[in-house]
Amino acid sequence: MVIFRVDVSPRTGLRSLRRCAWLASLLKNGNEVLICCREDKRAVKFLAGQKVSFSLVKDPAAIDISMVRAIIFDLAAFSSQDVIFLDKAKKAGIKTVQVLAAAGERHAADIVISPCANPPDTLLHHKFRHFNRAKRKYRKNIKNIFINLGDLLPYRDLRMVVDCLHRLHLKMKIAPGLSLKKADKRNLMKIYPGIHFCGKSESPARAYFEADLALIPAGEEALEAAAVGTPALYMSLDKEQEAMAEPCAGMGSGVKSPSLADFSAQTVRDAITQLTLERRELMGTAGKKLVDGLGVQRFLKLLKDNGIIAKL
Repeated sequence: MVIFRVDVSPRTGLRSLRRCAWLASLLKNGNEVLICCREDKRAVKFLAGQKVSFSLVKDPAAIDISMVRAIIFDLAAFSSQDVIFLDKAKKAGIKTVQVLAAAGERHAADIVISPCANPPDTLLHHKFRHFNRAKRKYRKNIKNIFINLGDLLPYRDLRMVVDCLHRLHLKMKIAPGLSLKKADKRNLMKIYPGIHFCGKSESPARAYFEADLALIPAGEEALEAAAVGTPALYMSLDKEQEAMAEPCAGMGSGVKSPSLADFSAQTVRDAITQLTLERRELMGTAGKKLVDGLGVQRFLKLLKDNGIIAKL
């Protein structure tokens, strides 16, 4: 059995849980898999709609590992119980893997994957590789924008962002977060006709590819946009993202956006004006070279080569 140890994070929301769910779905045909998550209403709601086995735990250190071949840790931060769990697994000779978060602490796992430090290894949904290879055209003027600001953005802030972009006559597609209720969606679509939302089970790969520009946080979302060649505006929602905005812009596939506090139709217009057709084409090319969308294939091969999974 392969266990995925993952939680809903106050910093990244469901991002890690989504990733582990589709990684587990890729492995489950030839390997027994189980997602172990702390008790959380949002996690239960999400996992109930997935076709993978899961278990809710109060104390990770108490998880039964008698039949376990490997444990994959995908946590924004390790609790003291998770550190004990990792040590327990290592003493039992069980292979351990850590997917290191952008600002996370490295632990003594047998294998450590660091997507933000090594962009080609980022674990993107398998659909990203198809759009990485697809030839795309860049419009002379920016018309469509994809908004993916994470699970934790409050409705009030999202509405302010949508209002500013609506004033610039941009067509919007939005990846809804945990804070967005059905009533909030209806209100936004009523007030701002023409906006669309990604479905719950939909990979964002197509939404990124069809957009002229992506409005995203500085972090792993930057690698998603880069993989399909979509230029990005990196908006900082907190101090951690503010620290990452400059390195993300340094990759050459996007630029810093006005922060949430400074976001307005005028500041966004100023940021977009500098993104000429020629510059966006260069950004798209740089992004595709940086992230090829095949990180998950390399990850699965790594697991196989280390005897963690039986077959691909």
